[in-house]
Amino acid sequence: MSIGAAFHALDRYRLRALVIDPSTVSGFLNTAAAKGGPHDSQTVEQAWDVVRTLMPEAVDGEELDGTDGLACIYLTAAHVERAAARLAQCDVAALVGRFTADPAKFGELYWAKVWQEGAQDLAGFMEGVKRFFAGAAARRDAVLFYIV
Repeated sequence: MSIGAAFHALDRYRLRALVIDPSTVSGFLNTAAAKGGPHDSQTVEQAWDVVRTLMPEAVDGEELDGTDGLACIYLTAAHVERAAARLAQCDVAALVGRFTADPAKFGELYWAKVWQEGAQDLAGFMEGVKRFFAGAAARRDAVLFYIV
């Protein structure tokens, strides 16, 4: 079994209910948007640790304990807007280049070797995170980063 993660955009007002009762996060994430679930999501699969390290702006929120996942970080709408602005300035090619150029520096990250060999796939995930945050910020959504 491997560890994967995704970002989930949700109505900023719904975030409060999830923070009050974190045990409802898993059920919420498995609910369709049409039924009040997340508005959008962006998987980063097993690249979660690399993305978190290279793009700390995307996880610059608060830890939410008490969920069914291995970890959960939430970002308020204000956090999301700031993160989207900073992520828009990120040069994904430069970040991936830095990651692949110094394997020893990043060797402790989850699946580091896989992503150093699959740099193009990693870059695709990172570009997806940038687009995801731009969309969430435009909607004034909050975001959950959920690791399972």
